[in-house]
Amino acid sequence: MTATKEAVALDRVRRRVTALGFLAVAMHGVFGLIGVSYVLLDQGRRSDATALTLMSGVVALIVCAATRAILGTRPFSILWSVLSLVPTVAAFIWLF
Repeated sequence: MTATKEAVALDRVRRRVTALGFLAVAMHGVFGLIGVSYVLLDQGRRSDATALTLMSGVVALIVCAATRAILGTRPFSILWSVLSLVPTVAAFIWLF
């Protein structure tokens, strides 16, 4: 394997590991917002819970775009954007 091919392969692995690490950490923000929404809903603060659930969708889209940018692809993809909104949609169905 030449040095150029090796550098390209190493860069690909570096990007994938970085993207997985970022995704694993950033997903906690999305699920944390949904969890806080659940707590607020139990306290009778429905409008606050709705706002936080909507914010989880925004955070999910930002995380999706950032992860794709780390991987070196176009940050926006309809398929991955829709997939990243699944937890938010599930939270709306579950909570409201």
